[in-house]
Amino acid sequence: MTTGDWNDSWERLMARYQPGREQAIERVIDLIAARCDGRAPRVLDVGGGTGTLCSRLLARFPEAEVTLVDLDPVMLAIAGASLPSSVEVVRADLRDPGWTGLLPHSGYDAVLAIMALHYLPPDRLTALYAELAGLVRAGGFVANVDDMPETEAVASASDDGSWDAWWDQVAADPVLGPAVVERARLFGDSSSAEWHPPAAWHLRALKAWPVGEPAVAWRDGAQAAVVAFRPR
Repeated sequence: MTTGDWNDSWERLMARYQPGREQAIERVIDLIAARCDGRAPRVLDVGGGTGTLCSRLLARFPEAEVTLVDLDPVMLAIAGASLPSSVEVVRADLRDPGWTGLLPHSGYDAVLAIMALHYLPPDRLTALYAELAGLVRAGGFVANVDDMPETEAVASASDDGSWDAWWDQVAADPVLGPAVVERARLFGDSSSAEWHPPAAWHLRALKAWPVGEPAVAWRDGAQAAVVAFRPR
């Protein structure tokens, strides 16, 4: 398959495991439009994967300055081949507090994480919120979209083997196969912590940093978006 085919197949996989993702992306892009008032925004996509959010942003704001950050070599390979050259793709580990030093800009109108931060432990996610808030320009905002259930349980797609099958197919691809090997070296056999605190936890964590009063800007079942604006 071509890189574009892999991107499309990833989108289909995400539609199964993260059914509210497209709606959430539309919501945060609407927030960007409302805050920028016709001006081309500068946006940071944290844990941006294959570049879904970046693609949607550029469809809405062709002149936007967009930075994508991820560590997964497979995701980065697909993003680098699929996205236009105007998108700055940065390889960085969000577990490392020094990751912001790799960014091309020190300030963004929107700092967004779409279904990307649930693998971080509580202490690191709390610290990361401070780092994200520090990247937001006056009048901008930070938003995190993820599973944020109001109860303990998180409903997930039944495991029909499609997740493992997708990665097996990527591993067999002559272009992406080496990236799968590198991915295994980086992450080993560790799997996502799948830590999903309720939205109230995220709101409390954001309140500790120099942004305005955080709020839940969108919810669809267990999935929600928490947003905090920096005053103009």
